Amino acid sequence: MTPFSVPPSMETFTETRPSGRDVLAIAYEGGPDACEALARTWITEGIPVAFAECPAVYDSMRVWLAAELSIHPKQIGLTGSARFGSSFVACKAGRPFGPRSDLDFFVVSEALFTAYCDDFCCWRTDYLSGRATPRAAEERYWKENVKRVPKNINRRFIDVKMIPARPQYQTAQRTLDLMSRLVAKLKVTSRSPSPPKASVRCYESWRSVVKQMSISLALVGAQA
Repeated sequence: MTPFSVPPSMETFTETRPSGRDVLAIAYEGGPDACEALARTWITEGIPVAFAECPAVYDSMRVWLAAELSIHPKQIGLTGSARFGSSFVACKAGRPFGPRSDLDFFVVSEALFTAYCDDFCCWRTDYLSGRATPRAAEERYWKENVKRVPKNINRRFIDVKMIPARPQYQTAQRTLDLMSRLVAKLKVTSRSPSPPKASVRCYESWRSVVKQMSISLALVGAQA
């Protein structure tokens, strides 16, 4: 009988709520196996620090979001500084979660992933054909997103905020409106964070969640 094995860098790692710096250190020292372990368990499970004062608010929020998105609450999670209390992104490492911090949600749904991709493809066609024109503040982002988003789609995820909130891109517009309503609801909810903004990244599957988060951890760990 062989025992269960863990990455050597995690043998003495007992934190259930590690800081952003702790996550970076493990990612840097432990390599791909440690990055995958962090992504599977520490990043995607448990109560985020931002909702530590009243974890039931986190559950209630996910139930509400899931009903609006027609998915199960377990398909919704929170990453970034809101989860750990501080950021692990290299350029922000150690920056604490605070009143001006955004909420970064992730959703795991093949159906939603397909719908967002369809919206993106429609927008991209409209933009390149001239049927959709950007406002002054949007022009630079649109040029970047036309190139960037297809690469992300190939990795089986998409950031909804990169699709314009316009009626012809219905699923994306409803989700972006949902994020605005979420922010408003949190502002009137006691013992909860009051973020200025909230965003959603949608993954096709849990496999793509772990893979992409592992890659991101490895990259920021190497830069730390």
